[in-house]
Amino acid sequence: MLDLGIDIGGTFIKYAIVDDENQIVRKWKKETIKHKNKDQFYEYLCSDLPLENIRYIGVSAPGVLAMDSTILSKAAENVCIMYQTNVRDEIHKRTHKAVHVLNDAKSAGFCEMQIGNGKGTASSVYFVIGTGIGGCVCDDSHVVEGVNRIAGEFSNLPIGFKEDGSIQFLYEIASMSALISIYNRYADQPVQYGTEITEKYHAGDPMAIKAFDEWCRNICAGLFQIIIFYNPEVICIGGGISQEEWFIEKLRSMIQSEIKLPFQGLFSTRIESCRFSNDANLLGAILFARQKEMEN
Repeated sequence: MLDLGIDIGGTFIKYAIVDDENQIVRKWKKETIKHKNKDQFYEYLCSDLPLENIRYIGVSAPGVLAMDSTILSKAAENVCIMYQTNVRDEIHKRTHKAVHVLNDAKSAGFCEMQIGNGKGTASSVYFVIGTGIGGCVCDDSHVVEGVNRIAGEFSNLPIGFKEDGSIQFLYEIASMSALISIYNRYADQPVQYGTEITEKYHAGDPMAIKAFDEWCRNICAGLFQIIIFYNPEVICIGGGISQEEWFIEKLRSMIQSEIKLPFQGLFSTRIESCRFSNDANLLGAILFARQKEMEN
């Protein structure tokens, strides 16, 4: 049998048909277009889907989701029309298939827990570095979502207070957007993309090294909070930069030796990269749908 995965992003909507061995049979995407109302959006989302021989549909969606799959928070401009809509019901009535929906970062984490670098662990965490910081907390078989399904929203971890008394959140100092802001604070010539800073870092640019080291320390502060609170067997780092082994090794080195933290000698949490980077959301959504159908 075949299952269909849908990953709803602010720039693209990605699709994949996957077999029972978790092999992607077909994959495609289309641009995410801003629509005037939710019906136009969901018609576009579900148009021309190859539904023959499809068993379940797993959906990776942005934002906080209620237990009934209603979107409870706004996301990117092109998908904010989904706010307060029931994703499962909207897709089901257009496809007549069993549909299950999971937050995008949690989909990626569920994939890694089931078939990736978190497989076989009793506890794992997924820390996805992007414009913000996506997150997912897992036990040995499930995503730990919390009573209101906001567990793992690591972007909003408070890490201190600003001079004006407002809370400073982790995404403000540890996301890819934060790296760009940190570098531009030091440099004479501002940059727009994190890849530019990475290239300068490898070229030995002093400002890039200074910014990158500060950024990595900030990430480690977030990882330490997670270790103290949950103490998982493994934290898998996601996002484009996570595929660079030197970056993962830098985080390991910092949190193990360069930063003086309590309980240093008791640290056993492994820091790894995510195995399935580009396809994790799609595969995780399908794996989640299969689990829910088995439980039902």
